[in-house]
Parts: sequence; structure tokens; C-alpha cells
Amino acid sequence: MHELITKYFYGEITAKEKKQLFAAMETDAELKKEFFSVQNIRALTSWMPAEEDEPRAVGKLLEFKHSRKKESHAILYRHIVGYAAAVCIAVVSTWLVTNRPEPAVEQPVIAYEEFSTPSGQRALLKLHDGTTVWLNARSTLRYPNHFDKKERRVELDGEAFFEVKRNEEAPFIVSTEKANIKVLGTKFNVFAYKGDEEFNASLVEGSVKVYSGDNDAEALQIAPHECVFWTGEKLEKSYYDNTDFLLWKEGIYAFDDVPFSEIIRKLELYYDITIIQKNRKLDQYRFSGKFRQRDGVESVLQTLQKVYYFSFVKDEETNCITIR
Repeated sequence: MHELITKYFYGEITAKEKKQLFAAMETDAELKKEFFSVQNIRALTSWMPAEEDEPRAVGKLLEFKHSRKKESHAILYRHIVGYAAAVCIAVVSTWLVTNRPEPAVEQPVIAYEEFSTPSGQRALLKLHDGTTVWLNARSTLRYPNHFDKKERRVELDGEAFFEVKRNEEAPFIVSTEKANIKVLGTKFNVFAYKGDEEFNASLVEGSVKVYSGDNDAEALQIAPHECVFWTGEKLEKSYYDNTDFLLWKEGIYAFDDVPFSEIIRKLELYYDITIIQKNRKLDQYRFSGKFRQRDGVESVLQTLQKVYYFSFVKDEETNCITIR
């Protein structure tokens, strides 16, 4: 699994290996701690332009942790923290040295990085231009190691909240499976999981354009408290007054008068689980409630049971829940 973590942060991991890694983290607390230790180091150094520093820091942290894994957990944790701090200091020092005034050189070749969150988790990422991005569970953001002067384009699969650093000369573009969102500087939420029928872009602050394809000539422009959603055939504009859907950034999933089938669909997305719904009476009911992300899918279902009773059983081998 240590090799898979290395491959993940080097961008060399396959889709099958990524699924294997995330599944292993669900049952291995030490592996999950190791993953997030590396992720934290990566986040701390992501704004630094020295391209060789981050892989070196990640690699050495993994080598250190692997070599010391037989020691007690308490001792291991203290050494990891100290070592991580030393790596960060080394990276910062390298950055300070390499950023002294030098003669102009050719622009580096653009390389793409990928940041993903496991099921039932969320993460905060700071991009090289100062833009911050919250990523919801099972979401992936693909972005260049540096933006060019004409535009700042990223690719999203999942749900994210963007706080875009304003730059009038280089608009920020979020590309998703169904639509693109173009902005200069603003705050907005995007729900756009690949393969899911729902798409929604909700604006909190500023102004954005939402359009299909590459041509923004017929884009829908929205203001705060407006959103754009996919009808199945086209994009349409609407209005929202309840901001509970943004609570996921704080680790809370909120549902307000939502059909049971929609809740089940969201739980499958967020927790990477298959849910088979055999109790058709539940389809006529709507639910409201707020649930802590860390409590997991079974906790959500147990709470819903108190409103309209149903039973469910989980098959650990197939990672499938059947509702009766």
C-alpha cells in the first residue's frame, strides 16, 4: 500500500489501484493517517514553484514512515511530525534559494496534477494562483502545475466549493462533464459527479457564466442566490434561498424535504457504496435532516428509520446495503 500512496501522489496510479487504496484506508486507520500526512505535506508545498521539491519531500516521508513502521505508534507519530516539519523547512529553504533573481528562462512545460478525496472525507486545497477549493467526498480536481496568462482552467469530477482569486486578465474556468463555469473572481458551489444525472452550479458571491461545450456566447449568467441546473436536455437558471447545501464544507450533509430516492443516490456518491432499495413504500416519503459526514452511511439510515421505519442489512464483502 505504501507503493500505491507514492504512485497516487506522483500521478502514476491507475483507476483500479486508486479504488483499491481508498478501500484499504476505510479499514486501516494507520494507512489513512499516512495518506493524510503525505497529503498535508503536499498541500503545504503546493504554492511553491520548485517542481522537484514536492516529490522529494513526499518520497522521503514515505521512506521514513516505512522504515520505522515496526516501532510503537506513539514514538512513530512523534518522529513523523518532526520529520515532516524538517522536510517542510528543507522545501522552504530550497524555494528561497531557487527564487533569487535570475536571468529570464523559458517557461516550464505545463504538467497536470490530480487531487482526490476518499469516500466520507473532505479536503481543502490551495491552488498556485491563490484560489482555494473545498472538495467533497469522492471528488477529484485536475489542475496544471501553473496557469498560463490567458486562462486558469481546472477539471472537476464531484462536488467543490471555489473561492477564486480575482484576475481580470485570466478568467478561471471549471470544466465538468455537463457544463463549464467561467469567472473572474467569486465564490460558488458546483455539484458535478461524472455519470450522475445531476448538475448544479450555485453562486454565493460575484458573477459567473455557465455554458455547455466550449462556446460561451449563449452562456447563462447568474448573480448571488441564483443557480444553474441540468434538466436532462439543457441548462436552466433558478433561485435558491436555503444555504444548507453548503454545510458539507463543515462536515454536515443536510437534506430539506428531499425524496428518499434522492437521499439514497447522494449516499451512494458520498460513501462509494451500493444501496438496493426494495421497500417501495419509502419512495412516497420526503425527509429533512442534518447528518455528520464522519458518522457514515449506516448512521444516516438509522436516523431515517426513526421517521418511517424500514430495515436494512449490509454485506461487507460486496459493500452493498439492502433496504427492506
